[in-house]
Amino acid sequence: MTAQLITSVTAFSTVGLASDELNMFHVSEGISAGDALEKASNLLESITCILDDAAMGQTKLEGHHAWLTLHATESAKAIIDALWATIQIGQDGGEQ
Repeated sequence: MTAQLITSVTAFSTVGLASDELNMFHVSEGISAGDALEKASNLLESITCILDDAAMGQTKLEGHHAWLTLHATESAKAIIDALWATIQIGQDGGEQ
């Protein structure tokens, strides 16, 4: 049986005081690498479209566009981090 790469739980989007270590969202454990990477790719495509429009002067990157871009970037990074954490656990022989 071949091992399948899946996500590990990864929290993101901090809220409140940094010392509270609170996160609004998380990537769930057990999502296949294919599904996770597809979602990250879709988020990055959306970010690219927003930034391309801003770079070409077609829209200003402010207000809700800026927040949307930030959240999509944080989400895509969290997905990749969730897969990377699983890879690291596998390389360490299951030790964290």
